[in-house]
Amino acid sequence: MRAILTPLRLVSLCLAALAPSLAGAQTALTIPGQNGLISFTSDAFGNPQITATTEFDAARAQGYLHARDRFFQMDFNRRAASGRVAELVGPNGLASDVQLRTLGISRAAWATWVALDNDTRGWLKAYADGVNAFLAGNPLPPEYSALELTGVPQWSPLDSLVIGKVLALQLSFDLSDIDFTINATAYQVAGQIGGFNGAALFAEDTHRAQPPDDRISMPGFLTSIGGVGAAAGGAPPVAGKGVTEVALEVPLGEIDPALAAQAANYRQKIAGIPFFDRALDPAKQGAGSNSWAVSGSKTASGVPLIANDPHLSLGTPSIFVEESLTVTGAGGFTISGVAFAGIPGIVQGCTANFCWGSTVNPMDVTDVYQEQFQANNLGLPVATIFQGQAEPLQIIFQSFFVNTPGDGSADNLTRAEVPLDAGGVTFVVPRRNNGPIVDVDSANGTALSVQYAGWGPTFELVSFRLINKATTLAEFEDALQWFDIGSQNFIYADNAGNIAHFTSGEMPLRADLQNQMTADGGRPPWLIRDGTGTLNHEWLPVQNPQPQQAVPFEILPWGEMPKLINPARGYVVTANNDPIGTSLDNNPLNQVRPGGGLYYLNFSYVSYRMGRIDRGLEQLTAAGNVTLDDMIVLQANNQLRDAEILSPLIVQAFNNAATPGAWPGLAQFAADPRLQQAVARLATWDAGTPTGIQQGYDPGDNPAALPAPSAAEIAASINATIFSVWRGQMIKNTLDGTLTAIGLGDFLPDERAVYHALTYQLRNFAQTRGAGASGIPFFNVPGAPAPEDARDVIILKSLQDALALLASDEFAPAFANSTNQDDYRWGRLHRIVFDHPLGVDPFNIPNGGGFTDLAPGLPGIPRAGGYEAVDASRHSSRADGPNEFMFGAGPARRFVAEMRPGGERLEVIPGGRSGIFFSPMFSNQLPLWLTNDFHDMP
Repeated sequence: MRAILTPLRLVSLCLAALAPSLAGAQTALTIPGQNGLISFTSDAFGNPQITATTEFDAARAQGYLHARDRFFQMDFNRRAASGRVAELVGPNGLASDVQLRTLGISRAAWATWVALDNDTRGWLKAYADGVNAFLAGNPLPPEYSALELTGVPQWSPLDSLVIGKVLALQLSFDLSDIDFTINATAYQVAGQIGGFNGAALFAEDTHRAQPPDDRISMPGFLTSIGGVGAAAGGAPPVAGKGVTEVALEVPLGEIDPALAAQAANYRQKIAGIPFFDRALDPAKQGAGSNSWAVSGSKTASGVPLIANDPHLSLGTPSIFVEESLTVTGAGGFTISGVAFAGIPGIVQGCTANFCWGSTVNPMDVTDVYQEQFQANNLGLPVATIFQGQAEPLQIIFQSFFVNTPGDGSADNLTRAEVPLDAGGVTFVVPRRNNGPIVDVDSANGTALSVQYAGWGPTFELVSFRLINKATTLAEFEDALQWFDIGSQNFIYADNAGNIAHFTSGEMPLRADLQNQMTADGGRPPWLIRDGTGTLNHEWLPVQNPQPQQAVPFEILPWGEMPKLINPARGYVVTANNDPIGTSLDNNPLNQVRPGGGLYYLNFSYVSYRMGRIDRGLEQLTAAGNVTLDDMIVLQANNQLRDAEILSPLIVQAFNNAATPGAWPGLAQFAADPRLQQAVARLATWDAGTPTGIQQGYDPGDNPAALPAPSAAEIAASINATIFSVWRGQMIKNTLDGTLTAIGLGDFLPDERAVYHALTYQLRNFAQTRGAGASGIPFFNVPGAPAPEDARDVIILKSLQDALALLASDEFAPAFANSTNQDDYRWGRLHRIVFDHPLGVDPFNIPNGGGFTDLAPGLPGIPRAGGYEAVDASRHSSRADGPNEFMFGAGPARRFVAEMRPGGERLEVIPGGRSGIFFSPMFSNQLPLWLTNDFHDMP
């Protein structure tokens, strides 16, 4: 890789030179309300460099150019977030509208607008003026012809707030409490019937908080702020040291089956709606990111290096747009980077003094409550009951309208008749931060409500605006205290030599956790909570307001939020991992804050990307001469950390089978020539995942002339295929099979949790002997003389099953029923489609943007990568079909920079500037993105 990086950059320049001429002379803009001159030029990729006299004029220019290039994306996003997308796309959007209107993103945006200062309102109004100036003099994008719409509502400042709110919501809102409660209840009931510990099956065996890799961002952080617990490097807290002893096992409490039934009813209502599918199962979300910074003391140049690749949904057009802003008047500044279409300012980028990026920090800022309610004569709730007292609800009547594209008539919206008890009325619970009731059980007088930190006024856009104008590390940190929801790990490096990491966002403090869960019936916050006040599950009211606090509850103080400035080890890294280690012992609730109360951030994290990156940086910084090319190589790494851990176990199982005297039930596998060949391959594999086909895109390829794969790439590609299919079969033959056999087949853990559970069992087999803390054995082989024999049989049987599956009719579109392992190239399975919101060609890539599907029955573009690779491109761990190894989320931007004036600052996005499918800027950066190349920042 490293040897071809310089030619890669030459390829980038050549592609820009061959593209239609997109760069141009200075172009002046005239927008109503402007204060001075506004102009822009464009680089070779069509990215504008905006110059304006004031910050407001720069916002006007952004609004105009965003509308020019991305208006359909902007319009779709504002309508979808507001629960009005059916007005655009027709009846298929109505179910989503009903549920999102119930949540109330528009209500939260309006609350923010009311709370904003006039200057920020003026900034948002200037952006809207720019959008509307473009709409007033230009035709709508081509999607509107397909939708039979000839006009759109004007853009309003509230629309920008709605888009900001939904972006934050997608990164921080989760409804996993629903599935966790359903599953925990089912496991407890099954345990009572089957005579095993159902609570242990859930919390210790199948839904573990402990990550499979133990690398964290800030070792010793909890101790440094005066906290106590395992994350602080010591034992769990004990009595006699100013805190109460906390049990190692997380209590679940007794869960009423009626509560689980109500949760299941709500789940059925929202199933199949993409936003809610991701909220129910964060593993499907794909939202994540990598970021790191290296101190100048460890680099070859003597200046800091920074890298960031935020992982978001990969659609068409891409979520980010690139641009630079120069304000020449009083208080002027220059900044370059990426923005969200629909919002002014830059959200990741570089000023003259520093660069920054961000990764998702999954703080638990959502709770689902079971409420008791009083009803009117129609059986609809009018008040909730809290501590025996009725508390009136706010009642909002909703009207829904639906477009009818395809009937040959333009602009013919019709009203949808949505019953009052099915979304026609929204019930808001003031106590829940004005959160909604999402399900009503009239027969039992109960309801489910959702409390979320973002239902009220929050100021993330203010934070970005302040970052854009900051000049120092201190000003940057101050700006982050306005960042309230959508919690992020912000990475920072500057020309003065500083590197830093800050965790932003407001983390509400729960009353029972601050009492260390001493009340009877304790229940962790990742299960549905009691809304009646009986179990003290409330968020604490504000007593110690923090600087710029927005959430009207007590929050974790800024001084206790994870942060790191100029660390002694010379680097800092985050990758959506547990930042300080609260989950490493499988109990996120046994750490204590300074002065008491549990230190709780979240219940589970991903870890494989962090494990790979941290080890890579540890090795690089030990040499002390880290380069920008090293950052690029690490960012492009597609080796599978899980394969490094588990593929040796496959080899060992085969060696055990081949050992003289092995149990015959195991020894039979050693005679299988298919297994012999596959194991011999895996024994020499470096866990890399090249595509292995000439149509595939691999790091370092020339995208203008894709090369034939080398022998080494083909070999690694075959291993990636075999191991990845084995993974799903191994899950099927252990945890999934066992749970199904005991009647829990409808209550399986999500695909991330089940794989963590399997990995835990395999790595700790000497202690667990294949059985969980529940007493349930997960490696079931009749007649096996020892647990190790049963384990090895299942490992090898799963490999046998994987090879049979690859040769099956199901995989025939990829491998034509071949039993020749040389045909099992990873690129024929690992593919991506960049979906347009309308989901039709030629708006999708492929078959738009100059790309075509790999083959009939194999949609998408072949790409290196795989499950939790650093160069994010994950699929389900349970994948077992030819189109189930595809991915749809990953780096929405790649960025690297060296921190000195004039230093290289490189980025790329997966698409292009324009959302117009016939524009030369529609996909002109995608070849670079697919091969891990870059261009200079605008």
